[in-house]
Amino acid sequence: MTQTRFHACILFIVCAVMFWWRLGHLGLIDPDEPFYAQTTREMVEANDWITPHIFGQPQFEKPIFFYWQSMTAQKIFGDTAFAARAPSALLATGIVFLVWLFGRRMFSPLAGLLSAIVLATGMEFVLMSRLMLTDICLAFFVTLSMFGLWMAVHDESRRNRWVFLQLLASGFATLTKGPIGILFPALGGIAYLWFTRTRSPWRGRGLWLGLLAWTVIAVPWYVLMFLKFGWEYWDRFFVHENWDRIITSEHDHSNHWWYYPMILFLGTLPWIPLLAASLLRSWKVARTDRRVLFLACWFLPSLMFLTIAQSKLPSYIFFLFMPLALLMGPVLESWMQKGFRSTGERRLVCLSAIIQALGVLAAPFIRPEEAARYNWLAAIIAVPLVIAAAMLVRQQFKLAAASLGLTTALVIGLALTKVSPDIEVVTSTRTIGQKIESLRRPGEPLVTASFLTRAVNYFSGVRPAGEYSQ
Repeated sequence: MTQTRFHACILFIVCAVMFWWRLGHLGLIDPDEPFYAQTTREMVEANDWITPHIFGQPQFEKPIFFYWQSMTAQKIFGDTAFAARAPSALLATGIVFLVWLFGRRMFSPLAGLLSAIVLATGMEFVLMSRLMLTDICLAFFVTLSMFGLWMAVHDESRRNRWVFLQLLASGFATLTKGPIGILFPALGGIAYLWFTRTRSPWRGRGLWLGLLAWTVIAVPWYVLMFLKFGWEYWDRFFVHENWDRIITSEHDHSNHWWYYPMILFLGTLPWIPLLAASLLRSWKVARTDRRVLFLACWFLPSLMFLTIAQSKLPSYIFFLFMPLALLMGPVLESWMQKGFRSTGERRLVCLSAIIQALGVLAAPFIRPEEAARYNWLAAIIAVPLVIAAAMLVRQQFKLAAASLGLTTALVIGLALTKVSPDIEVVTSTRTIGQKIESLRRPGEPLVTASFLTRAVNYFSGVRPAGEYSQ
């Protein structure tokens, strides 16, 4: 077996465990997953591939490409939690292989493999990739767009093909989540070209064919929606769902400048020590290493934009874990081949690894009333983290990396077996909805809290009376 095939097999196994194993075991999580699943159910029932509907009314929260994937999955696998999440798991798998390819082209085959493994075993990436969310699809096409841009700049002989690919991917990103589908790749590309004083690759036949492809992909559905709903669609999608989220906070508890840096650090668990070292190295070499500068330009302008925007959710920065993984893979490769670069780096990494393990052990005590119930779980999860910390101190990097990757697999295994009933009670109203469905008499009214409206009605099969408000 060639090295490339061997690496691909490793990634298939990792993705199968992290994204696909028991994918539909837990009920859809309130309130977003039931919202998207209910919309998909009604579109399939009506065989309407153009207008998203929920409870019989048009809804304009997201564009259509996400629903096309969901509808296709439901027609193949039925109206199940697995079908609802299958597109996310498939796209997450695609992202992992894209990062692998990206890392191979940008650094080396081993760095590409390690970047992909680090990404696939990062805690937030795994959790989000098991949910029915639009952000996974956006992240796939933003990553593909940035890969096309990198290759267009550094492969002049095939520049037209790469520019075409970049704009093609941006078109699908726009059809997935609106204007930000082209905004984020444009921010990264313009920043990189400006800092490096590189001639723009957006020229010639590749540009015009790419713009044509972007127009064919992204524009027709929006035109149809305007023709069908007029300015109502403009107000509810472009104004409310896009502009208002930039200038108005929908989630005051998360509207802080440090919110996204915190999510990115914690979401990288169990690779926080590697992230710390990678950021330190990147800061030192960004001016001289164009590869690192490109990843920084992909990461920083979008992070700044999202930080300035008033509405913040963890899923909004999902696509920023890709450049971080591409920074971390080469550093891990360097450790395996040459060891730590300096005493300072060794101290930073070992201290971060110890703090990470202690943090997991202390996590249940953030809520003392739950500590006695879950401290055993934290202790189990901390075991590979402690082993990894010890291996980093001894500079046994392969064993450390294996222990860190095992941590996430252990979390997924426990979450979907031992503690899945507890998770379901906290995150999903599936059991309640099914109970309502079995006990409710014909015509009997159903009253729920507004937060639970989507989920209870989805699981019980009852549509609310009157007008539904998004």
